[in-house]
Amino acid sequence: TVELLTREGEIEIAKRIEEGIREVMGAIAHFPGTVDHILSEYTRVTSEGGRLSDVLSGYIDPDDGIAPPAEVPPPVDPKAAKAEGDDEEEETAEATDDEEEVESGPDPVIAQQRFGAVSDQMEITRKALKKFGRDDKHAIAEMVALAELFMPIKLVPKQFEGLVERVRGALERLRAQERAIMQLCVRDARMPRADFLRQFPGHEVDESWTDALAKGKSKYAEAIARLQPDIQRCQQKLSALEEETGLKIAEIKDINRRMSIGEAKARRAKKEVVEANLRLVIS
Repeated sequence: TVELLTREGEIEIAKRIEEGIREVMGAIAHFPGTVDHILSEYTRVTSEGGRLSDVLSGYIDPDDGIAPPAEVPPPVDPKAAKAEGDDEEEETAEATDDEEEVESGPDPVIAQQRFGAVSDQMEITRKALKKFGRDDKHAIAEMVALAELFMPIKLVPKQFEGLVERVRGALERLRAQERAIMQLCVRDARMPRADFLRQFPGHEVDESWTDALAKGKSKYAEAIARLQPDIQRCQQKLSALEEETGLKIAEIKDINRRMSIGEAKARRAKKEVVEANLRLVIS
């Protein structure tokens, strides 16, 4: 017999997909500019008469008793939505398509509360970062509080993917310079790979790192000295990336690592949905 997915199984998988998405949102909230961008998008659609559904499709709250089936956005408040619909039907029988879309989208009152809370916490976080710096426990606590408010917002794919690409793009630029430095040291200067992997981490933007190597007695010292300007140019690009993002190299890597864990969790759960659908087809 073929094991088909039960309603309970659908709910369990949907929860795991949403847990993964929440983890991604929590990670990217720590990437400067991410929360600001979504707040500006919210302001744009609310002030210019746009649709909230262009920004978000709902919320993913872990304490909700029952998650909806996979890929189905959670309803806002069916009773409230129905009551509003009934009232409008009494007023006029000619509801436009636009009005219907607004009704079926996120509740503007709840959105205002949610985004207002995020905006307030963003301001508190910004002040804490300015006063204490990112490494201080006070600033870290405020960033965690901001992430907790930002995580439940279920962005539409276009918005979500745009933020993920922004974070991933920073990592790709970082990796490109690290690869270039490794090629210069390992391939061109003949520095043993094991030596490079042991000595380079933590010195990504330290331009004096090659000084000791160049002055040492190793077989590759002379080659490192010759290639030092090229290595330092790559390090300068990493310094520029830190300046641009407001993050240290280790922080960019950590945010991407946590984002990848959330993506993998959601991807595995989605794969189970696909496999269950295939079993249904062949059953």
